[in-house]
Amino acid sequence: MKVVLDIETVQASREEWARLVGKPSEGTGPDPGEVGYDLFTAGAAEEARRADDESYAKSAFDGTFSRIVCIGLLEFSDQMEARSAIAWYGENERELLRQFWARLAQDRPTLYITHNGLGFDLPFIKKRSIINQVKPSIDINLAKFRTEPVYDTMAIWSNWDTRGWVKLDVLARALQVDTKSGSGAQVAEMWEKRQGRELAQYCLQDTYVTYACYCRMNFRQPLSKEVVLLQPELRDIA
Repeated sequence: MKVVLDIETVQASREEWARLVGKPSEGTGPDPGEVGYDLFTAGAAEEARRADDESYAKSAFDGTFSRIVCIGLLEFSDQMEARSAIAWYGENERELLRQFWARLAQDRPTLYITHNGLGFDLPFIKKRSIINQVKPSIDINLAKFRTEPVYDTMAIWSNWDTRGWVKLDVLARALQVDTKSGSGAQVAEMWEKRQGRELAQYCLQDTYVTYACYCRMNFRQPLSKEVVLLQPELRDIA
């Protein structure tokens, strides 16, 4: 069996990030009213704040800090016949991961198709599984510069040259297939609004686009979205 997967994540709060990196809480810096507070001190404090802002922004892409709120999975036969589409979403990250790994144990995939899966999705899943103490049912080899067991459309398209890495929707337009239904920036908004099902559907659309790109890159005609995403299973993991 071959699978296509994608994850959606949300960033830790500023307070949780500060706790993890060992930063003091807000408001513990020097007081502008204190004796000895001068322009040099103010400049240093502002520079430190900018550095913190930059570090916090980068933490959004690191499973050490952020967490998974949705995993989308498309299942295909070895001949790439569509089998099923499933997405787990919700607050209970531990149970979400447990059900995901249980499904992979059942599928025993021979190929994992992703877009930036080697750089983001799979390492992120691995980190969150360790943090939640959910032991992976399968050891997925994350070695680079190969097309199996992980076929990373972004890395392979650029021949592993980071200067040529492209976003999924850019690659989709170049290959003339369906594009994403939105942007990653909308994920946090959907999550804030408790639009879990919409988030799961967005995630599955990304998996379909990744699948379609994979097909075109291997000189295959992708099945229609109506066939691949027919009656998707959306599991709310509360």
